[in-house]
Amino acid sequence: MTEINFLLFLLLVLAVGVGWLLARLTSLRPQAGKRSLTRIYHDYFVGLNYLLRDEPDEAIDTFIRALEVNGDTAETHLALGTLLRRRGKVDKAIHVHQTLLARPSLDAHFADAVKLELATDYIAAGLLDRAERLLKEMLEIDSNAKLEALRQLMTIYQTEKEWHQAIGCVEKLLQSSPFKKDAVLHGTAAHYCCELADQAMEHGQLDEVREYVKKAFQFDRHSVRAAFLAAAVEQSSGDYQKAIKELALIRQQQPEFISELIKPMAECYAKLGEIDEFGKFLQACLDEEPRVSVILELAKLVRQQQGETAAVEFLSSKMTRYPSLKGMTALLELQANECSGALRENLLLLKSITERWLARKPGYRCNQCGFETRSLYWQCPSCQRWDTVKPILGIEGE
Repeated sequence: MTEINFLLFLLLVLAVGVGWLLARLTSLRPQAGKRSLTRIYHDYFVGLNYLLRDEPDEAIDTFIRALEVNGDTAETHLALGTLLRRRGKVDKAIHVHQTLLARPSLDAHFADAVKLELATDYIAAGLLDRAERLLKEMLEIDSNAKLEALRQLMTIYQTEKEWHQAIGCVEKLLQSSPFKKDAVLHGTAAHYCCELADQAMEHGQLDEVREYVKKAFQFDRHSVRAAFLAAAVEQSSGDYQKAIKELALIRQQQPEFISELIKPMAECYAKLGEIDEFGKFLQACLDEEPRVSVILELAKLVRQQQGETAAVEFLSSKMTRYPSLKGMTALLELQANECSGALRENLLLLKSITERWLARKPGYRCNQCGFETRSLYWQCPSCQRWDTVKPILGIEGE
């Protein structure tokens, strides 16, 4: 079902609901009241006609006019506004929800629901300042919807990269019983701290980085991003042994990120002059979690220590057991180095074609929405979820 057809279907459902509501009002109201519904009936059938003519915008405007805001139609207005926003008619959704909110003597619980919907409208329209003011007002009057208001404020501060304020919202949410053990919320807060740590790292403020990392671990003791930052700050300060320890913990707790820790681990062992220890680390990784990145790094060590022929033999045996296009590309290059003439040219051509094909393939995928990318993002650019982008495994990936 296309988006337009889906919109028409929902509007038809709304039209049926309006028809039922009008019938109910007619049966409940006195004759004078029934006469006052004549105009509403007219707009209702005009709206249906617009739907049948495939003119949803005109139908929406007509139904908005037909639904006078009173105790019987408030819920329908609320649903209509939500529908409009979801279908991209944010300006009309704002109009509907503002009209509802302007109605005197709204039930407090219902008024909270309208305010939350209106705040969501503002966020969808990019009017973050208006949404923030509205949500803060709800917090000041200790609204029953306080927790949901805090969640929406957290979203606003995240969008604006106001990490301190976002952390403040999370801390208030975690004080409430429904969210005390919310793992997703704890993980999100850890990322907010890591964002501040990244900013401090860019300015060389290593002590501040350590403080933010410490706070991130308080929110989520298994935060892989915080662990990478902890290793990075120790590496920057020259404590390579401590950096190696932090990176080794990532391998134990989050083995899916082994490919990300090989480079900093190699740098740390190189600074210490402990290449053999690095080889032992790689072999342990290979034994527990075979990844092409590990195999390629081991092949480099074999080439340095034993020569190209040994590296070809090593890589050939591993590709037989753990097939990978990245590994085959490296193997083609090694074999080309041992050949000459047309055979060498053909091997290099095949390597080049494979590299160009791999260059278009993603290396990471969001396990929430399926978004694919060549770079690691801690927050998915598509669905905005944290910790959902992971390395792709298999013959085309790791």
